[in-house]
Amino acid sequence: MADKRCENGHYIDESWDLCPYCPQDPESEVAVVRPARSRTDVPSAAAAAVPPVPRPLPEPVAVRMAPENDAPAERTVVLRSAENETQPRRYVVGWLVGLNGSARGESFPIRMGRNVLGRDRRADVFVNDEQASSHHADLVFRPEEGRYILMDHNSTNGTYVNEAEIEPRRDLAMRDIVRIGGHRFLFVPLCSGETMWDSEGALQ
Repeated sequence: MADKRCENGHYIDESWDLCPYCPQDPESEVAVVRPARSRTDVPSAAAAAVPPVPRPLPEPVAVRMAPENDAPAERTVVLRSAENETQPRRYVVGWLVGLNGSARGESFPIRMGRNVLGRDRRADVFVNDEQASSHHADLVFRPEEGRYILMDHNSTNGTYVNEAEIEPRRDLAMRDIVRIGGHRFLFVPLCSGETMWDSEGALQ
């Protein structure tokens, strides 16, 4: 049972402000009877005075817009150094032709200066043989003398020309057979004392 009474003695709910049983003044507006709001629902004056904390806006991202009159980006240009211009070109002066194994029928150009023979894939003449060293031998062409000189590079299994081991070097002649491990190569020269590349790049 409700404990609250109105002015006329009617028992009403504690949350009601007006008694629904009491007669109302006909000239007044019809009262709307509804439960009063609980204290927890009514904001305090201090809370109402505090404005809501606005949510922070995301920081703006600076985007640089290229002006319409910007010049196009310059292209990278590779400049040749003076050192490369002065170095002589390594023209082909002969060949080693594979006679057996994985190199059979393949030709390897011999150029001016030093040519490396070995199992290293960066070698001028790649010898795919387990008995070959990474840097097994050097084949040097001397244009001033017209000589092809084969030199063993202190290899473990040695270097052979016409089945004779070189100690430690030997000049090569037309159709000499060079053997490194189990691989044999036929030597075919292009230049000699009578045929040579001139300074203009022509074969004389």
